[in-house]
Amino acid sequence: MLKPLTGKRYSHTENSASFATEIRTLEIDNEDILVSYDVKDLFTSIPLDITYSLIVDTLSKDSLLKDRTKLNPIHLTQLVKFCMKEGNFFHWKGTFFSQKRGAPMGSPLSPIVAEIFMEHLEEKAFPSGIAEYNLKLFKRYVDDIFAIVKKGHKDELLNHLNSLFPHDIQFTIEKESGGRLPFLDVLIIKDGHKLKTTVYRKPTNSGKYLNFYSNHSKNVKVGIVTGMVDRALKLCNKEFLQGEFGFIRETLRKNGFPIMFTEACIKKRLNKLNNGFSRNTENPTSDTKLILPYYPFLGEKLQKIAHTLGVTLAFKSHHNLRSILRSDKTKIPDEQKTGVVYMIQCGCGARYIGETGHTMHRRFQQHLGALQKYRTAESRERGESPRRRGRRQINDTSRVKQDAINTCAVVEHAVNCPQPDDRIKVSKLAIETDYRLRKTKEAFLIRHNECINRDEGEDISDIWSTVATHTNYYRLTNETT
Repeated sequence: MLKPLTGKRYSHTENSASFATEIRTLEIDNEDILVSYDVKDLFTSIPLDITYSLIVDTLSKDSLLKDRTKLNPIHLTQLVKFCMKEGNFFHWKGTFFSQKRGAPMGSPLSPIVAEIFMEHLEEKAFPSGIAEYNLKLFKRYVDDIFAIVKKGHKDELLNHLNSLFPHDIQFTIEKESGGRLPFLDVLIIKDGHKLKTTVYRKPTNSGKYLNFYSNHSKNVKVGIVTGMVDRALKLCNKEFLQGEFGFIRETLRKNGFPIMFTEACIKKRLNKLNNGFSRNTENPTSDTKLILPYYPFLGEKLQKIAHTLGVTLAFKSHHNLRSILRSDKTKIPDEQKTGVVYMIQCGCGARYIGETGHTMHRRFQQHLGALQKYRTAESRERGESPRRRGRRQINDTSRVKQDAINTCAVVEHAVNCPQPDDRIKVSKLAIETDYRLRKTKEAFLIRHNECINRDEGEDISDIWSTVATHTNYYRLTNETT
């Protein structure tokens, strides 16, 4: 909803490739110097109250907003506020913490909110254009700014930028050294009255890429080589290409890539690009996508079969360094987790399998609540008057009892079972936050176990159902409680 509002200013930089292409066309004078400005801690320094007002004003002027949503600018801004404030907290050792200032790091909304504010900062900084501050060029990518400014005016511009929001936003400056200045992953080099570019890597760059002998498909390894080749072609002047290709070969060799493999990938990529192929057209993707764990040899065979069926097959790893090493987050107790496949078991052994997007305890209480309505109606039929609160009772007890039975299969079983109600217990079978996967797991469990459920849940292919039968993966044991 907000992204279409940004990226329309002359200073907007889409990516490194478009930036390099643009600056290579410029003519510079002897008095021009290259500088870059960077906002210190942009996300956590954004004045949100100002930004909220900007969002309302910008959305109100957007004539296409009605085509994207039925919400009005006020409602959308309230949603942004919720994401920035109420929805931004974390739990640590029993205490909840919330961020009091700025936008949260890692939120997908923060870059857009930051962009809206930074565009406003530019409007405030240059109401009459950039020439007023002796600027030949002013390009920005989020909080990184590249500028070409006249000698003697770089600090003047820095002071001006720092004066705009002095209590929130502060800039730092980096000046060209030896006619060179890095910006993003581009190294800009002065060459007379022209600017040339090549790939820039920070001094801390380790040169580490995926090792060739890692358990990943060949396509991933080919993608690493072609990605590095594409970046070189987009960012480098021709005179720097051979040096960059040499760096690519040596870096990949250190990561276990066979020389012949690397050379073949480079040659194939260059031939494709020379014949008019582009990264966006060479591999059209299907609307049908399938993601599976990767297994050597089998994965490649499945990919060929999927291609003949018009299916895009991708692979993922279940375990990575983050999942193995990350253990500092507070664990949520199982009883507080949402998204559960559960089993309710009667004292007689009868089982009911269900799923819920809430906690298991809350769903179990809903089942017991339906049973309690039935028992209360029974008491009223016997002339008893149980104490109650809340809404007025329905006089027709038969209707109350039938509604309770219709609502829940557990009630239907319990009222016809001699076992006492307090022997009805609940247990967790699986934690699954994805709704589709949760419904599928529920359906498998219902089909492969004796249950009192009235239906078999979601439709499942007979093929997968047969596979599940032979593996016994979804077969519950008598020890399950």
